[in-house]
Amino acid sequence: MTNSSLDNRSAEELAAAASGGSSDCFDTLVERLGPRLLRYLRRKVGDVHTAEDLVQETFLKAYRNLGRYDPSRSFSAWLFTIAARLAISHARSRRPAAALGKYDPVDTGRFDPAETVARAEQHRGLWARASRVLGGDQYSALWLRYAEEMSVREIAGVMGKTRSGVKVLLHRARHSLMEVVAPAAAPAPPRRSRPETA
Repeated sequence: MTNSSLDNRSAEELAAAASGGSSDCFDTLVERLGPRLLRYLRRKVGDVHTAEDLVQETFLKAYRNLGRYDPSRSFSAWLFTIAARLAISHARSRRPAAALGKYDPVDTGRFDPAETVARAEQHRGLWARASRVLGGDQYSALWLRYAEEMSVREIAGVMGKTRSGVKVLLHRARHSLMEVVAPAAAPAPPRRSRPETA
């Protein structure tokens, strides 16, 4: 199989082929999803080196458990679920004070223009405000919804919450951000009755 044919396949198709023994397909999954997973874990654990270790652990665990993956479901949501659980285990194993460390902008030695832009945006943009204002679950739900473009159902699976719980987290997170972003004097926008879609 050529790389271009692998690039055109969905993550679910690649995972099914990897489960059948195709190491090329699994390598493609690592290349495709590794950077997203690293960004997610780095924000979750606050340290780039720990996040890199957890990315490796996540892919190792995923590889060992490919036989349990259901190809009718989203592979990225399954992978992020593994990563979230490993991050929780990591946080539990550390002292509470150490778990509160800040984001470590250590250069990994690889120049990536997209990463540079993302890092600058984090310090200046909305994600930086979100990380300061929101609680862990609210921030994670918001990140998975908008940065990772996951559905409410997928986020519920990753976070181990109900869909309703995720919708509440998203609503509260957006409301909290609006209070910080919008000037206090500005009139509140009309409330929408449209529910969050799954």
